[in-house]
Amino acid sequence: MTARVTMYFLGGTISMSSADGHSVRPTLSGDDLLAAVPGLDQVDAEVTAEQVAREQSGSLTYTHLLTVFERARSSDAGGFVLVQGTDTLEESAYLLDLLWDDPRPFVATGAMRNPTMAGADGAANLLAAVRVAASPEARERGAFVVFADEIHAARHVTKSDTASISTFRSPNTGPAGRVLEGHVHFFSPPGARSALGADVSNVTTMDVEVPVLVTGFGQSVRTLEAVADGADALVLAGFGAGHVPGWWAEAVGAIAERMPVIMTSRTHSGPALVETYGAVGAEVDLQQRGVVMGGYLDALKARLLVSVLLAAGTDREQIEAAVRRQGGYR
Repeated sequence: MTARVTMYFLGGTISMSSADGHSVRPTLSGDDLLAAVPGLDQVDAEVTAEQVAREQSGSLTYTHLLTVFERARSSDAGGFVLVQGTDTLEESAYLLDLLWDDPRPFVATGAMRNPTMAGADGAANLLAAVRVAASPEARERGAFVVFADEIHAARHVTKSDTASISTFRSPNTGPAGRVLEGHVHFFSPPGARSALGADVSNVTTMDVEVPVLVTGFGQSVRTLEAVADGADALVLAGFGAGHVPGWWAEAVGAIAERMPVIMTSRTHSGPALVETYGAVGAEVDLQQRGVVMGGYLDALKARLLVSVLLAAGTDREQIEAAVRRQGGYR
């Protein structure tokens, strides 16, 4: 049976063209882009385009993504594709994954080379994304990033390079599958998705403040205190396995008394540990001060997870439990 796939276009490099022969801006519509995809008419799918915005992805907001989510939730299509710029693609995909309690596939894609460049990758990414969104094999798996014919689970993927067309990587797991010879291949059957333990179906706005602070060599505690001021929660991207300078420890503990503090690693691979290092400012000490270790979550994903849960009115105990489950370590 022919699948129905709805694509939501938000702008980004994939939609950019040049008016002066030099710099580019998002000007092309979703219909323009689909018309330029060779082989799309050979996919057993009825594809429709909806233009939601024309923005560079750094200018997208929660409102844009919640609009896409609501449209998809009320649609009777069998699969969905979000098309936007790559700078925040991993965040958009993970946000959709958190909100999307539905068996239908939700795929995010874009391009690293705009359509005016030699070797532009947008058409190939759109074609692969439609194939995945239309595939029965992609059901019950949440949201994905599909890029360079690789399928990455939203929970694990990150942008790793500013210019490479193979920029998306899943450092801790590798890709979940590939698109080869026109077919969708997953490397394993669908697994149980990590439950949030909270109802987020009522989230219609995201009026919360959850900053991310990356630790730096010799950094003053004043930076920490300034960033935490006025926040609803704080995410730290710590040294190594999830550490802060020893002279931060007391201030971190004081902040954790009034809001959730989540520790991730700034290394982008491997988990925040829980019981190896006991020095002041290391993970054992920080947990005793009320910090929650984020496991395999990177800082950007931990921020989105906590933001969604706060927006849903989730209490602190549930938030911290959800971080541990989504972190997937201990």
